[in-house]
Amino acid sequence: MSKREDKVDEIRKNVLSVRISRKELPDIGDLVIGTVYKILEHGAYVLLDEYGGLEAYAPINEVVQSWFHDIKDYLRLGQKTVFRVIRVDARRRLIDVSLRKVREEEKREKLAKWKRTLKGVKLLELVAKKLNMPLDKALQDFGWKLEDYYGDFLSIFENAAKHGTGDLRKLGLSDDVINAINEVAKERIEVESTEISGVIRIISIKPDGVRHVREVLLKAMDLARKEGVDGVRIYTIGPPRYRIDIVGKDPKKLELVLKDVVNFITTEIKKRGGEASFTRIGE
Repeated sequence: MSKREDKVDEIRKNVLSVRISRKELPDIGDLVIGTVYKILEHGAYVLLDEYGGLEAYAPINEVVQSWFHDIKDYLRLGQKTVFRVIRVDARRRLIDVSLRKVREEEKREKLAKWKRTLKGVKLLELVAKKLNMPLDKALQDFGWKLEDYYGDFLSIFENAAKHGTGDLRKLGLSDDVINAINEVAKERIEVESTEISGVIRIISIKPDGVRHVREVLLKAMDLARKEGVDGVRIYTIGPPRYRIDIVGKDPKKLELVLKDVVNFITTEIKKRGGEASFTRIGE
């Protein structure tokens, strides 16, 4: 095998072999991700990543800005970039694309979206392996359905890592699929912690009111820890105002824990002859 053939083979390995687009062919005007695998004097051939490596052609006048520029000033072998579809011959499966008709902001947005798509597809491929099925079948059976619901493939796993499998069950997926997605999400998605905060104003007119407030706040912190948050802080910012910070990876759970903590403090202080009012920070 020649060096050129080796290079082409290497380039093809970096292109998805499975079509992840719902459509068999792109439409005129679509933005597509293309990997350059052959450059000639009259144009370049690219492999369309979203269409399983379908070949497309970029004429030189749709690549270079003027006659005295070389096509290699704009494209290089193995480069992955954004093109706009300008011609589709569905019968012969011939596609022409343009580099010049893509605006810079369109290119940035498409590449950013593609980065998320590719990561999501790789995770979906791991799910397919756990289920002993090919990726194309996983896409047809549940992948595209989940993409519709979550907006992109990566969000499927981000949501499962943050919030569990509740939404997946609502969509009517089988337990095998749900468990496989959940396993991959836990293995591959690193969920960043977030923090929610508020200020609670506590008034106790009893002689030993300071002691009562301290006891209630300590019990409130214990309550938050038992409910499984990553961290909780309650500290004075100037009596009678106390700040509550709750840290964790599931925003929905944090809201529930904060609500429980505030309700506990309010109820306990009232039992001890005081009163409390809460203000959420950031709302």
